[in-house]
Amino acid sequence: VQARAVENQVFVVAANRVGTDGDYTFFGHSMVVDPWGEVIAEGGREEAVLTCRIDRDRVGEARSRVPALAGRRPEVYG
Repeated sequence: VQARAVENQVFVVAANRVGTDGDYTFFGHSMVVDPWGEVIAEGGREEAVLTCRIDRDRVGEARSRVPALAGRRPEVYG
């Protein structure tokens, strides 16, 4: 989740189930990650509701300091 946030320079909100369902066990640890890969909220192995404040300026900061998406050529693919 952290790698996806950094490489896309966005906040990522990832939800995961907890508990069991038949033969399947779900381990939770849902999280919210900022564009720098910093976890700003994380659940545990118990059911929970996560809340946090998202500073949208972090997206612009990440994109200006690391212009990884500047070389995109959308006219080539759509």
